[in-house]
Amino acid sequence: MFICSFALAGSTLVHAQDYHQEASLPVMGRITDGENKLEGCEVVTYRGNELIATSTTDKSGKFHAELALNGEYSLAFHKSGFVPKRILIDTSLPLRMGDLMFDPLMMDISLLAADKYQGVDTDELDYPFARVRYDEKTQTFAQDQEWTMGMQRTNGALLLAAGRVEKRSK
Repeated sequence: MFICSFALAGSTLVHAQDYHQEASLPVMGRITDGENKLEGCEVVTYRGNELIATSTTDKSGKFHAELALNGEYSLAFHKSGFVPKRILIDTSLPLRMGDLMFDPLMMDISLLAADKYQGVDTDELDYPFARVRYDEKTQTFAQDQEWTMGMQRTNGALLLAAGRVEKRSK
């Protein structure tokens, strides 16, 4: 059973006709605690290590970002009382592709309450929880399933360790 979830719908490729703006990948999503929408979450966007934008989720827990193509970004999600989560998005495309537009990359992000990790070091979770990049086979931006599964295993191991710490302290 995976406590932490990250759902991603692929972003499909649409060839632009008379599209003269700089091409970008729109990212849209919602943040919850697994059940309830989380209003007021901070969403921080970095290109490489450079902070480029900060926003907060609305009352529905929704957020939006525009990422220029051919860059590496991370979106960091923060809310007091929850363990932060980061997603890495590589918007690089094959060189042969011309002017493009993409449907939005849709994300559902679930944050876990920090008190579930009492007694364990959560530094291992300070890596991107998921990695997204362009998949030439499907011609969409898609989640790297192997990377995400590895992070889910790490998260599960920490939750088990926290459960053992809690049992010993009783």
